[in-house]
Amino acid sequence: MLENPAPPPMTSPATSTPPAAQISIPCRARPKRSRIGNRAPRRRRAQTGVPAGSPVLDWVRQSLRACDLLASVQSISPSNPALVAFAIEWAPYGGAGAEELFIKFGVQRNRFLLLLQAALTSRPSDLERLRILKTTLCNDLLRAWNETPTHSKT
Repeated sequence: MLENPAPPPMTSPATSTPPAAQISIPCRARPKRSRIGNRAPRRRRAQTGVPAGSPVLDWVRQSLRACDLLASVQSISPSNPALVAFAIEWAPYGGAGAEELFIKFGVQRNRFLLLLQAALTSRPSDLERLRILKTTLCNDLLRAWNETPTHSKT
């Protein structure tokens, strides 16, 4: 049962009740919302094994921004940003394993690299700046995916 506070008793006719806008009755049906809503603050997932201020993390962020730019100007087809972003996220680790690639894209590693190369091939309609961006990103990704990952022994 809801309990509403009783209005203050009127002691004399000269005392008037405050207007409704000045009465502060807490609403129990809706919780009080903070400035970001009822959700906990979102936390970005940090990649394990990569220090927060490392050049590798900066490269990943910069490359993901480049992927977003290429997608926003429609320089890569609508199905390719997911493929390129996946390749960027796994590049610091020497690429994803065969199982992960098969589950995510249904292809083997060599086929994935061919799809990646095709996605980042320059088009005649691309501006020179976009051609350079695509070529650089493609070369960096292929180099990272073709290197063997280095594991530190502790």
